[in-house]
Amino acid sequence: MSSPDNGNHNIAATVFHDLRRQILSGQLAPGERLPGERELAATYGTNRNTLREAVRRLEQTRLVTVRHGQGVTVANYRRTGTMDLLSPLLEASTNLSEVAHILQDILPARVLVLEFAARLAVQRADKSDIERLRDITDLLVSAFEGRDPTVMAHGFQRWLDALIDAGHSVAIRWIANPFLEAYRDLLDRFPVLWVLDASFPSHLREFLKALEDGNEEATVAAVRSYYSNIDEAVLRTLAELRASSRT
Repeated sequence: MSSPDNGNHNIAATVFHDLRRQILSGQLAPGERLPGERELAATYGTNRNTLREAVRRLEQTRLVTVRHGQGVTVANYRRTGTMDLLSPLLEASTNLSEVAHILQDILPARVLVLEFAARLAVQRADKSDIERLRDITDLLVSAFEGRDPTVMAHGFQRWLDALIDAGHSVAIRWIANPFLEAYRDLLDRFPVLWVLDASFPSHLREFLKALEDGNEEATVAAVRSYYSNIDEAVLRTLAELRASSRT
């Protein structure tokens, strides 16, 4: 049986997500003041304490500023935000041009993170890490040969997670999480962006061999060469989506 506190927390989360969506989609512009507590509470059918919890979460994510006597003002999240906003921004945006611009920045940054993760994996991976990557590689190669896109999509997320884990770095995990989450959400929204190159199986095998051999440069090169091809294809596909949306 749920407690009243749990119910209020769920309502606060709903209010937070809706206001966050309005801010990130531009419905609420930077510098604009939110309606007063009483009006917002009436709009969402909740009490003022629950509303304050939602506003507190908006403030923690740097989407609003709260000043005593001046109310709640929408912040310029493009300046104040952090990587945690990346995934909800892509979800809230209705502007394909903005999504394309963000993606153009995400893709090379993601590669840099994965390259460094690969270096750490060579330096720090233990036997269980390598076995985990080998098992997922076998699964992915089999799925590729069987043309099973669902298994490949989910399996590749597992492979990326295994790569990050093999570096045994909390810092890299924290840096990588927003990139991986944002890209996963983007693929859920635009499945056509899920691009697999014919070299996918050989890329996985080359990476695994370089990792097992302890060859740091070859491991990084395997990541860089594969993603340079994939990212070019993703950007071409996104450009086609933008063009079709204008017609």
